[in-house]
Amino acid sequence: MKEEKNLEKSSKKFDKPGDSWFTKLQRRVIWTVLRGFYRLVYRIKVEGTENIPKEGAFVICGNHIDFIKVPVIVLFSPRKVNFIAKIELFKNPFLKRLGELFDVIPVKRGKQDVDAMKKSLRVLNNGEGLGLFPEGTTRGLEKGVKVKNGASFMALRTGKPIVPVGVEVTKRPFSKIIVRYGKILDYSQYQSRSPEKEVLDKVTEEMMDVIKDLANFDKSALL
Repeated sequence: MKEEKNLEKSSKKFDKPGDSWFTKLQRRVIWTVLRGFYRLVYRIKVEGTENIPKEGAFVICGNHIDFIKVPVIVLFSPRKVNFIAKIELFKNPFLKRLGELFDVIPVKRGKQDVDAMKKSLRVLNNGEGLGLFPEGTTRGLEKGVKVKNGASFMALRTGKPIVPVGVEVTKRPFSKIIVRYGKILDYSQYQSRSPEKEVLDKVTEEMMDVIKDLANFDKSALL
């Protein structure tokens, strides 16, 4: 039990056979510094980690706040989460290295990226967590953008459960961050290799309603 708790709070869950000692050291240092940063600067509070499955694959979906606050969903999850991120971020050498260390999956936006889909399916087939931001852009809810069906598609294609997560923040600088992992959403009854659009839209809408509630969106968007 003690080993499990230590693993939850460390970057060891990202270690792979063949990683060099230097790669592991980089991962440990960055992980520790970032967790300390968010605890100190943003006084982060995490709720609902018991809702994340202790084993087996899952699709985790949250609201996309901004570049600075995005990592909290991964850093404070008890399970490994492989997030999908736009490929443009990998043009920055530092962000590219972060992506390599923490198994971020680059995706080409605006087109069907077969390679990214294969990698995402491999993550779920390996029993790990796959992370997506359905908004597809930062603060998409505030901007009123049309939410994408990618997360719903991956969940319905594989029959894996969705873990909704809401990140509550305000517009005030360095305001407290609250991360809430919600109860599992199980749509396995709709599992299909080619889910119908009507079903995808329904699942996406229900999922986003839960995420907005977890993020206290109506309140936080005004502050």
